[in-house]
Amino acid sequence: MDPANRLTCRTCRGPVAPGFARCYQCDLANSQAGGLLADVVVPVGYAVKGGQLAADLRRYKSGRDGASAAAARLASLLSAFLQGHGDCVWRAAGMSAPPAAAAVVPSGQGRPGTHPLLGIVRACVDLPIVALTTGPPGTARSRGVSIGWLRAAGRLATDGVLLVDDCWVSGGSAQSAAAALKLAGARRVALVVLGRHVDPGDPRSAELVRALRSSPPACPCGAGASLRAG
Repeated sequence: MDPANRLTCRTCRGPVAPGFARCYQCDLANSQAGGLLADVVVPVGYAVKGGQLAADLRRYKSGRDGASAAAARLASLLSAFLQGHGDCVWRAAGMSAPPAAAAVVPSGQGRPGTHPLLGIVRACVDLPIVALTTGPPGTARSRGVSIGWLRAAGRLATDGVLLVDDCWVSGGSAQSAAAALKLAGARRVALVVLGRHVDPGDPRSAELVRALRSSPPACPCGAGASLRAG
């Protein structure tokens, strides 16, 4: 077994306590939503605090100097990943064919206007975009997965959807989006995350980072994300 696999959550590829298959957040999500969760979660890279990927994920939506360059690097990263590993991701999600639609996870802070992640996804895939919006004012959002917090526009006449998020910390927003897509009719959801947040100051994360740097997995689809993006 790959050394990194013994240290990662089977769902999000983040650090996990010894002897556990899932991290606390993914275990909570599984108990809350079960079959409404994404069928596979695949981080493209680990966003290690202080690294280039983590910096780009902060900068690309800031509107400040360097935002466009950061967005271009993220688009290049996602495009290369989908070209090289897309087929593996679709199979891991149980899809019999590539997804027929795509969606992005909205900002949990209610960002006004179009989320910059949408432009990145549109630059990488030629698929119809499913709009996900927050529910009516006052819709409850709980810890973990919040059923009903997000809604898809109309019914989905498609089996498979590619769902993209920029950064995974707890996964609550991303899995809430997956649930919204499934409630709207999607049979399978493949969740691709640009960067799985990792804080090397956390002892479990530090051990995972060391394992990945010494023996990076060959295929992000089957064994977790690599550290090539920092």
